[in-house]
Amino acid sequence: MNSRIELNKDKQKDIDKEKQTERVKKVVKRIVISIIIIFLLVFFTFLYITTIGTTSLIVNEEAIVNNKLPESFSGLKVIQFGDLHYSNNDLLKDVVNAITKRNPDLILFTGDLLSDEDLTPGNRKKLVKKLKKLDATLGKYAVLGESDNDNDEALSILLDCGFTILDDNNELIYNESNEPIMLVGLNTTNEVINYDKAFTNYNENTYTITMFHKPDYIDDFVEIYPVDLALAGHSHLGEIRIPYLLNLANKDYASKYINSFYEINNTKFYITSGIGTDTYDVRINARPSINFFRLRKTT
Repeated sequence: MNSRIELNKDKQKDIDKEKQTERVKKVVKRIVISIIIIFLLVFFTFLYITTIGTTSLIVNEEAIVNNKLPESFSGLKVIQFGDLHYSNNDLLKDVVNAITKRNPDLILFTGDLLSDEDLTPGNRKKLVKKLKKLDATLGKYAVLGESDNDNDEALSILLDCGFTILDDNNELIYNESNEPIMLVGLNTTNEVINYDKAFTNYNENTYTITMFHKPDYIDDFVEIYPVDLALAGHSHLGEIRIPYLLNLANKDYASKYINSFYEINNTKFYITSGIGTDTYDVRINARPSINFFRLRKTT
């Protein structure tokens, strides 16, 4: 017959074994839950950066006040969009709707209309139909990006849709008075930019907007021609941006000015994140956007 001590020992062993089994179950359960959480995080992160991050449009609204602005232009509404890299009809529809509902006075396209994929006749028709819906009381203007410069199709579409191409030149824009503003367009895809031609008749007392594609080119002219508003694109703001850790804005002439806004002396400089993608086909903290500016004279 087993002694009481031996029975207690056997019972204690069973208790310890049961506790060990419970501990193992808890560990396994935690591991399984952790794996599920990690999987869900990866899945929803991937879903966000490839869908919401690339197709959910933002409209950045900015108020700009400047005493140089003629009284007749106070209240001017300006839309800037660019880097369409057209491939998504639904996103294009959102862009057109967002622009038209704001009834802009000026629409400025800062380059890169098409993607690297061949444009089918059907998609060309859809693109032209949508862009023709864009209307602005004082006109629609465009500069070329690197994907447009050697692409006769892109140039043809922009012209068909009523855009005036500013290729190192400018226009004086009037609005119910004889005091204009100046709009300058630079072709930053050219090996040599003709700044003297682009800024012909530049007057520092005339409110001047300059549009171009590659942002780092601003250093080439802003000291000589201190414009009031500069608009660029190209970088997509890096497409993948993790503040203080990572910014993949590593394109040519888009490595110095990598954020959405700078003030250089008296020049306000805005860089759009663009609409489409062309490098990673994902966006993190750099969602597609258009810029909407309301300009008014200092009261």
